[in-house]
Amino acid sequence: MYHAKTAKELRQFLKLEDSYKVDGFLSYGAWDEEKHFRNLHFYLKELGISYSQHRFTGFLNHVLELRVLGRVYWFAVMYGGALLSEYTHLACMLGSKRNIHMGGCGGLFPEMNANEILIPEWSYGNESETRFYARGNTDNKHYPDKALFDMIKSGVGSVSKVWTGPTMTSQAMLGEIPEDVEQWSKEGYYGVEMDAATVFAVSNHFMVPSAALLYVSGNLTKGHAVGGLNYGQEHDRREAIKQEMYLIGINMILK
Repeated sequence: MYHAKTAKELRQFLKLEDSYKVDGFLSYGAWDEEKHFRNLHFYLKELGISYSQHRFTGFLNHVLELRVLGRVYWFAVMYGGALLSEYTHLACMLGSKRNIHMGGCGGLFPEMNANEILIPEWSYGNESETRFYARGNTDNKHYPDKALFDMIKSGVGSVSKVWTGPTMTSQAMLGEIPEDVEQWSKEGYYGVEMDAATVFAVSNHFMVPSAALLYVSGNLTKGHAVGGLNYGQEHDRREAIKQEMYLIGINMILK
C-alpha cells in the first residue's frame, strides 16, 4: 500500500529531482497560510538570514520551500492532522532531521492565562493519524524528542510565562463541549490543540526528532475562547508571543 512507497518513488510522484532532500520541517497550526507565509519572510529578514523560496504546485501546494546555505527546509501551515500527517511523512522520508510544530492552544490548567507559552511534554492523540503511525501505542501518549524539548525550553526568553505539561490533540474544535473541557482539565491536561500528537507520532515512527511550541489563546476553563471579547483586545500581545515562537522555531529548525 501507500506506506510501502520508497523515497525514490515519492520523489517521482512529486516530480522532484532524484537527489532532492529535506533538511527540516517547520509547521504552524492555523488556517490562514498566506498571513503566516508573510510572517515567516518577515522574521527571516529580522534574523538576517539569506534565503531563497519556492512555492510548490500540485500536491505540495501548501508547502513553502526555503533554501538556506544550500539546505532545503519546508514550511507548511496546517489546520488539523490529515494533510499535516502526509507532509510530515514526506519530509521524514526525504531526510528531515528535525520537525518542529508551532501554533495555539486553549488553556486547560486553571492558573494559566492567555498569551502565555506552553511546551508540550507529550500529547494525547487517538485518531487515524496517530493510530496508524504508532500501532503499538496502548496509552495514546505521543512524546517529543527530549533533547529538542529541552533546547526549545531553554530558548524561550522572558516575553511571557512558560508552562510545560501534557496536551490533548483534538481535531474537531467545533464539536467540543464544556464537559470535554472540564474532563480534560480534571485529567491534568494543560492545553487542547489540533496537531501536536500527529507531528510527534509520525516523527517518532521515522525516528526523527520533533517538538512543539504553543501560545495560549485563552483559558477555556474560565470561558476565554477564541473570538471572545478579551481575544480581540489582546491582539498586540498575542502577536508579540507569536513573534517569539517564530524566532525560536526558525532558529531551532536551522541548527
